[in-house]
Amino acid sequence: MSLQDQELFLSKIPPFQALTQEQMDYCIKYMDIAYYPKDSTLITPEKISNHFFIIIKGSVFEYSSDNAVVMDYHSEDSFDSNSLIYGKCKNTFKVHEDLICYELEKQAFLKLIEDNQEFKDFYLKDLVNKIKTLKDKEYTSELSSFMIAKVDDTLIHEACIVEENTKLNDAISKSMEYKTSTIIVKRDDGVYGIITDSLLKVKVLLEGRDLTIPVKDIAIFPLLTVFSDDYLFEALTLLIKRNIKRVGVTNSEGEMIGILEQIDVLSHFANHTYVVDSKIKKAKTIEDLKNASGDLINIIRSLHAKGVKVNHISNLIGQLNTKVYQKIYSLVVPSQLQREACFIVMGSEGRNEQIIKTDQDNALVVKDGVDVEQYRPYMNKIIEHLIDFGYPPCEGNIMVSNPFWCKTVSEYKAETARWIEAPDMQNYMDLAIFFDSFAVAGDKELLINLKDDLFNKLHDKDVFMAYFAKATLTFDTPTTVSNFMTKSNKLDIKKVAVFPIVQGIRSLALREKIRETTTVKRIKILQQRGEIEKEQAAELLEAFDVVNTLRLKSQLENIQDGNKIDNEIDTHTLGKIERDLLKDSLKIVVEFKKFITYKFKIDKIS
Repeated sequence: MSLQDQELFLSKIPPFQALTQEQMDYCIKYMDIAYYPKDSTLITPEKISNHFFIIIKGSVFEYSSDNAVVMDYHSEDSFDSNSLIYGKCKNTFKVHEDLICYELEKQAFLKLIEDNQEFKDFYLKDLVNKIKTLKDKEYTSELSSFMIAKVDDTLIHEACIVEENTKLNDAISKSMEYKTSTIIVKRDDGVYGIITDSLLKVKVLLEGRDLTIPVKDIAIFPLLTVFSDDYLFEALTLLIKRNIKRVGVTNSEGEMIGILEQIDVLSHFANHTYVVDSKIKKAKTIEDLKNASGDLINIIRSLHAKGVKVNHISNLIGQLNTKVYQKIYSLVVPSQLQREACFIVMGSEGRNEQIIKTDQDNALVVKDGVDVEQYRPYMNKIIEHLIDFGYPPCEGNIMVSNPFWCKTVSEYKAETARWIEAPDMQNYMDLAIFFDSFAVAGDKELLINLKDDLFNKLHDKDVFMAYFAKATLTFDTPTTVSNFMTKSNKLDIKKVAVFPIVQGIRSLALREKIRETTTVKRIKILQQRGEIEKEQAAELLEAFDVVNTLRLKSQLENIQDGNKIDNEIDTHTLGKIERDLLKDSLKIVVEFKKFITYKFKIDKIS
């Protein structure tokens, strides 16, 4: 193999592509090609190698002290940096298939770490940073302003700020100097409010108020804000969620530095999201709403192709789906009945984690004393419309058309009591789905009441919680390439990775009485409460992103090819970096399962 071939080979392997030409030449100078037959032992706790290995062909298995395979390495994989850096190794590395590899001398490897910060960070930082580095490498060609743009990357308008007792006419004069129609009001307690042109028309012109009144009398408090270093995409999601045209921008100390206008965010992204949002809001008939909701798949394709993180896509699509549900509820259900009930979504929809329409989980909570029967024809009609819109029916019939999921508050309370007092697998599943519920229309206080009741019932129910959490272990999670590269090529990523994270975090959230439904936000809250360590939280967030990204990519390919949408990924079509990302993510899932077992003392129950 020529020097040019060696350089080309190394340049494909993170983090060797970060080396300068001089460092690459130095690396190649101290690197040789070696051959080891099958069953050769390369590294043991008693015998640390003086080389860093990079596989050209063949495979190596890493064994723990109890002789279990904890990792396997194939072409373009490398090992073992830890033994060279720290001078010790707790595992054994043995050749599984005849090995041809590069051997980089220890002193050269350590010198590269000393001379190149990016090279050093890859091997010395934790698994989270390794995953981030690999993701950067995999998606660099797809990165766009969608993925990396921050709020301060776009136009931020200078804020016209006045004190709360400023006369309105003086504030208006100042806003004219700033050439803006927006006035920001700062209260004495530091909270910001806002006055817009439309507010002036309603609160001053129509009500005939005097222009000498203090601005605090008509300002709306508090003003919604974002940080200047927030992702711009998060600001867009907030604007759409709250149906507002602008937000304040603050620095890390909470000081107002400007105004972000919706029109500027939209011009930055120039995508179809706002058009769909407007269509949903303006829909006057079921047919109008159907046409609007049909555009969601195009948004998903566009955002995914541009490298937007799955979490951001699910948040945005979740908000749009919520608006579809709200609109269909308002179009189908008579106004009086709308106020006497609460329409909820559950499961992945309730967690805001269903991007592609795979099924629907929804229910209705009716106020006590109101006849549930009068709602049934309307609920059946809603399900018919949703199916027509492309929301597939739930195979388990967890839909509002099912009388089981259309009840009064008292009937739901009796149901949750039964789930807890006489638990079986179905009851655990129903409770899990219900706990993830999110109110989208009607009287949301009805659901809040039910959640309060559920939390009270679970007080001191440690054994129940242990069985509930045990579901985290339902499906085996492979830890090595050879295990997940199955003969059928298919790996159900939901069973082996997504579900264990969701259920484990859901169990912790239920025990901690956390009302938030999304898995990502639950992880962050659990970290804040000290239930999981900061490093573990970061690992789970990265792993959750990786496996959901792979699932979404596969689902979009299935749609394009006209195939059934499922949760399986074809492991044999994964690129080298995707395979590494999956391998590291599955390792995190396995460790998380052990953590849940310990946290809920699952090994103590039968």
